[in-house]
Order: sequence, then C-alpha cells, then structure tokens
Amino acid sequence: MAGILLRPDLKTAGGEVCDIMCNEEYVGTLTLVYRESDRLTGSVQLEQQSLAEADKQQVYVYLQTYIQNVTDSLGIREYEVFVTYSDYDFIIATDHTMADSAQREADTPQLHDDEVDYEWVRDETRYNDIDQEQQDEMTMGQERKGKIGFELVIVAEKRNQVSYHIYDKESELVGEANLQIFGSEIVGDVEWKFDPFEDEMDDVSELIIADFDEDEVDTFIFNMNFNGETIDTIELTHIDVLNSEETFWSDIEALNPNRDDYTIVMARDDGDTLTYEIYQQSYGGLPIGTATVDVSQRQLTGFIDFREPSDSDDRELIATLLLEELDKENEYDTFNVSMLYRNKLIDEILFETDQLH
Repeated sequence: MAGILLRPDLKTAGGEVCDIMCNEEYVGTLTLVYRESDRLTGSVQLEQQSLAEADKQQVYVYLQTYIQNVTDSLGIREYEVFVTYSDYDFIIATDHTMADSAQREADTPQLHDDEVDYEWVRDETRYNDIDQEQQDEMTMGQERKGKIGFELVIVAEKRNQVSYHIYDKESELVGEANLQIFGSEIVGDVEWKFDPFEDEMDDVSELIIADFDEDEVDTFIFNMNFNGETIDTIELTHIDVLNSEETFWSDIEALNPNRDDYTIVMARDDGDTLTYEIYQQSYGGLPIGTATVDVSQRQLTGFIDFREPSDSDDRELIATLLLEELDKENEYDTFNVSMLYRNKLIDEILFETDQLH
C-alpha cells in the first residue's frame, strides 16, 4: 500500500493549500477554501507524470476521507472539490514561487519520458475574479501609488446631508462621498472608483473632517466602499482629531515596540493546527490579527493575517511573542511565519532553535 500524506503549504482561518505526498514524493496539490458552517470549495491537481496509475485510486480515497473530515469538523453544509489528473497547462507565479516549484519538479522522479512544457508568467496583479471591465479600475488604482493628493468638491448640500465628488491631482473623478449629519455625528459612505491604499483613505478622511467646524462635530464615521463592498471603516472622535498631531510625534518617538502592548491568546486547538488572536492595548485592546500555525511537525509553519499592517519591528516582536506561546505547547526545530495583509504577503520570518533555546 502506498504511503500517502498531506504536507501543509499554506493555512489560514478560511482555507488551506497542501502538497500531496505519495511514497515520500510530491504528486499534486490540494487547495480548499471554506467558511465554517456554510460552504467549502476547492480543487485537487494530481500530476500524471508523478503519480503511478496503480496508486491513483488510493490517493483518491485518502483525499476523499480527508475532505469529509474537514467538512464534518467545520459543520459544512455544501462542498464541491474538483479533481484533475493531468499535466499543468501553465502556472502564474512570482519568481520565488516559480523557483520553488521548479526545484520541486526537478526533485520528483519521472515515471515516463513524456516532456512537459511549462509557461511561467510573472504578474504582480491580484486576481479576484477579474473580468475585462474591472481591469481598467485595477490599473488606475496601481498607477495612483505614491500620488496621494485629492480635492473635494461639494455637489449637493441640504440641512442634514452633503455630497462630495473626489478628484485626484489630474482632476479625474476617483470617488464620491455621501454624508448624513446627525447632530454632532457625521456618518457616511465613500464610494471609490478603485481599490484605495490606506494612505489614500486617510487623506480623503482628513479633507472631509477639515470641511466641518470642529466645535460642532464630535464623531466622524466613514465607510470606505469599493465594487459594492465595504473594505474599511474609519471612526474618529473629536479628541482623536485634536490629538492627531500629538499622536504623530509620540509615534515617531516610540521607535522601539513595547512587549507589554501586545497579548497573544490561543483561540482554538485543532490538534495539528493552533489558532491565536493577537491583541494590542494601544489599539483599544482589540484584536489586530489572527495567527494560524501548523504544529504537525517539528518544522512549524504559520501565517498571521493582520487587520493593520504595522511596521517591521512590530511584526518581528509579534512573531517572537507568538513563538514564546508556541514554546509552551510544542517542541520544534524551526518556525517559519508568513505575514499577510489583505491577502497579500508583507513579511516573512524564519526562527531556528539555536536562536531561542
């Protein structure tokens, strides 16, 4: 009987990617995306040139059992996983991922002499169900990086409502803001024509705040929307506005991150996978990220999904604090942690045992 196992490559709270190993050789990839108590979808890509026909059925049974266990543990009501047994047509990847895949392919023994042509495409664009109509919006968003600077123009104003058009430096319409005035509270939506950067959202918020009398407004709440979805909510009080400059300089002075500012709390133990919530006191004691760690082997791997990106020093401190928590639960040789913000890799840190023991 063939020795079959799954080697985790990527795990988050909402999905996972695993290498499929058969007789200690890579034979394919399992990809699952799920929402607890709701739905699971995914795919199994088996490499025909690596997996012998005699072992294929055993791999199918193993994967079907694994997927059934996942759906049972998460209470999934609907699931659908597509299985293919063929060579790749082509792979879209960054240079780093391409090199890893090429090395893995080179290390895998070939079961026949058929040659496979791979077409490697490098593309920094994020792929989220892109259609032709959305490509122009994405291009506009990318070109704006480093060009922050907007102008507000009032297009409608009533007793308790005001609407703005937002223009960039090239006088292009990039968004619309519709605000409601409830006494001393301003609440509204900012509809963007592209997926904005954090600095761009902050810039527009500051322009709107400056258009109101600070003595008459106590609270601002802005929902930042793009493509029909709310991507961020900015809430500021009168005290926040008055102290913004003071806060800026205090942040500059605080060059070294404070260990006491962060708390790591285990939220879930699924045996081979541990989930932690990361809290920051200066962020109001609210969670700023979720860490998911695979502890099935002595080479620990994990991912931290940040709600706010923070800076590299803070991320390194958070990773260290997380490792200290893991040290209470497991023995390990290495710990590789990737850090994500809005599903984009922003940092990666590798710890080795010699550094901490």
